[in-house]
Amino acid sequence: MPPYRYPLPTTSLLTFSNIFNDPSSSHTSALSEATAARTKLYLALKGVAENAPGSSSVAVLDAVQVYLPYLRGMIACLEADELLFKGEPVFPWCAPLTHYGFSQPLLPLLSIYSEHLMVILAYMLGLSNYAHSILSSLPPCEHSTLSKTQSHMSTEDEKKTTAGLTRAVDLLCQASGVADWAADNVCLQLEPVRSASGGRLRKDKWPAETSRETLKALSMTFLADAHLTAIRKLMLPVLIHTYFTPPGPPLPPNHPSAALLSKLYLHVNHLYNSSRALLKVHKQPIHTSNPSRKLLRANSEQEVIEPDSVEGDIISPIKRYLAKESLLALALAHKWLGVDTGENNKENKVGEALAWVKDAQNKLEELEDSKVRAKLKGLSLRQGNDKKREERMARKGRVERELEVCKAWVKAYQKINNTVTFQRIPPVTALVTPAGRPIFGAKPFTPPQSNVEPSMNNLMNENSDDREDTQGLTIVFHHTAMSLLQKGATFSASAAIPPPKLRSIATSRAEESSERRDARIVNHSV
Repeated sequence: MPPYRYPLPTTSLLTFSNIFNDPSSSHTSALSEATAARTKLYLALKGVAENAPGSSSVAVLDAVQVYLPYLRGMIACLEADELLFKGEPVFPWCAPLTHYGFSQPLLPLLSIYSEHLMVILAYMLGLSNYAHSILSSLPPCEHSTLSKTQSHMSTEDEKKTTAGLTRAVDLLCQASGVADWAADNVCLQLEPVRSASGGRLRKDKWPAETSRETLKALSMTFLADAHLTAIRKLMLPVLIHTYFTPPGPPLPPNHPSAALLSKLYLHVNHLYNSSRALLKVHKQPIHTSNPSRKLLRANSEQEVIEPDSVEGDIISPIKRYLAKESLLALALAHKWLGVDTGENNKENKVGEALAWVKDAQNKLEELEDSKVRAKLKGLSLRQGNDKKREERMARKGRVERELEVCKAWVKAYQKINNTVTFQRIPPVTALVTPAGRPIFGAKPFTPPQSNVEPSMNNLMNENSDDREDTQGLTIVFHHTAMSLLQKGATFSASAAIPPPKLRSIATSRAEESSERRDARIVNHSV
């Protein structure tokens, strides 16, 4: 069940004093602190990868929030030429979403912008995984996950579930905003580096995570997962009805609008399909007219037709997840379109309602088909642990539950049509599908303020403060002189400096103001 649990990137240890040259020696302590912050991130990512006790996505998020201000500060110092590279910079990272064969290599990424992008990637994936862990820890609320002796949710469990679903939606919207920001900002900075390297990292290609299309696809996936989580929250009040009554008409009075649910699922289907389309950019086709010779010609043709700028392909579990969730969302959208047509339409359109729910049943049966299910479930050798098997069983139960509900609606409408209305069942292609409807968007991401600032920026800020103080004194002198002129006093308009008496008055006032300010600071600190 969404959201998807992503593998996180991993890295190796680095010491910034060995990478950077600090000519002014003004950033020595900052580089040491940045090295410590990056080491903390390295340990957090390593703990999650090895499933170490006490490791969690929260530790990764905390480490990123500590390290990111230092990283952005070092980038600012490099752009201001206050830090220089001692040699060709290499930042080793393991890209978790790119397929490289049986093992993920530690890629020698070039440029500090690669470091920036991988840290942001760890942050957005950590947010999604944190939402996944919150939802996994909630009390069982779906009918198939309840025990036989448990008839309904307690009030305490319902409150906990509502709070958990709300928190998960917020985290997924944050992850979507971070992915959008990285695609529009960090990827543009990294593009010249990728072009200069010819699209290659020694013998490997650049990871798919470094492309703008992948980050936009991740943003849409996070947003689709957030909408599905919001739908779960929307359906909580009618869970008791599902415990004690069989599926089918009529809907309970407090049931969410079927029209709203259909539009929400249509929007989810649109997001998943858009994400799949963006990820297909990385697919590496093999041009051959004879399908039986594809395997024989794969290696030679790839070397000829693949441009160097093509990134690596996305790992198969993510592509299977998107395919399954997009088809399931479309099936549920058609189910609720049929329910809305049959239950809430003033005109008698049982035939049209039956067409919608029958098409939904066909799509759900397609998901239940053994061949399709074999394609959609994880086939990776590394995913054969108990946790992955439990997740696959949960997904299987979810499809079976929806298929059971859909069959009940088909049976009910079929009976009405055969005994009362006798309407023709139109093909689903002849029906008009409405547009989807979003209920929220991605949360805009604001990067943290840098912990390391170039000294030139500090000097400019000090000069700006001095100019503001000078302008303030000039305004005081001007108003004082104008008041004296109105009273008949003589004052030279061409004089650039006020008379000694005015200077002494202004100076004394400034000193008094400074003393009062210092006194307030002391009193406040005490």
